[in-house]
Amino acid sequence: MNTTATIPAAGWADSRPARFLNGPGLLVFLLTALAGYEAFLLVTIFGPTGGGWLGEFVRDFQLWCYRGDPRTGGISWLAVSVMMFEPIFVVGVAALLWRGTFARLKSPGLWLAHARAAVAALVLTAACAGGLVYYARTDAITARILPPFPGERIRVKLALPDTPLVDQKGAAFRFSDLRGRVVLMTGVYAACTTACPEILLELKTLLDELPAAERAGLSVVALSLNPEYETAQLMDLVTEARGFSHPEFRYVNGERPAEMHDLLTRLQFSATRNPANGVIDHANLFLLVDRTNHIAYRFTLDPRHRAWLRVALRSLLTESHVAAPAS
Repeated sequence: MNTTATIPAAGWADSRPARFLNGPGLLVFLLTALAGYEAFLLVTIFGPTGGGWLGEFVRDFQLWCYRGDPRTGGISWLAVSVMMFEPIFVVGVAALLWRGTFARLKSPGLWLAHARAAVAALVLTAACAGGLVYYARTDAITARILPPFPGERIRVKLALPDTPLVDQKGAAFRFSDLRGRVVLMTGVYAACTTACPEILLELKTLLDELPAAERAGLSVVALSLNPEYETAQLMDLVTEARGFSHPEFRYVNGERPAEMHDLLTRLQFSATRNPANGVIDHANLFLLVDRTNHIAYRFTLDPRHRAWLRVALRSLLTESHVAAPAS
């Protein structure tokens, strides 16, 4: 004997789920959810990117979903368009399939009759948005828990090229001149308005954090990433404007642009000029050179690397220097 319960066709047609799926309730739900979703996207597009949890969330959302550029703050409007119009397309298909029902949505009374569907859509949209914010906050908090500095496990010992260079005062310079000192090296160029100001600010912050006794054993070298156009006078203006002093801070260029480009390549300072606007895309790279004139560590502006850079710098400054035999 078959005891499986069945619902007559007429019974199903009169059931609440069927009336919701075949009536205006579904479109009320979809349109309300669409409105909530679009409002959420508008916040992620035009919301603040400064401090606070909302700013951090908007900045991260733009980075991952809108192909945001952290250096310029720009976003891809093509990616924004895709995010904005995908749900509109889905609702449009539903409206096309239920054209007659969609026309009835002009009546405010019909919306009131299906207020529960609208509330359910808003609750669902808010729950999804809240879940994204919660995930982002949890991920951000986890990212701040930095692992300890690996120390010698990531240390290298790479000899520095001794290319002849010229600093911002027009003085001849070679890296071998700094043997016996710890060197913090990076790459910048005068016309840069995106990454370079942040790099120079990081250098200034690092110098200000060091006690005078440790700072006395440190030299900072900034390599020109734009050797064809940067003169000693221009480099000097940049260093003075940023509050750096010579010879603690040396902004250097090659005697010939080809030699400087070769040095940048050998040190793995990636720099590519955009032919459309002349902007040089480059990595935020910091090299730490020990007292024996060997590259010991490579870091970036990544939050983890910023913390490690400070530990590694203090470690090298406290090392004793054993002079290498003369060649």
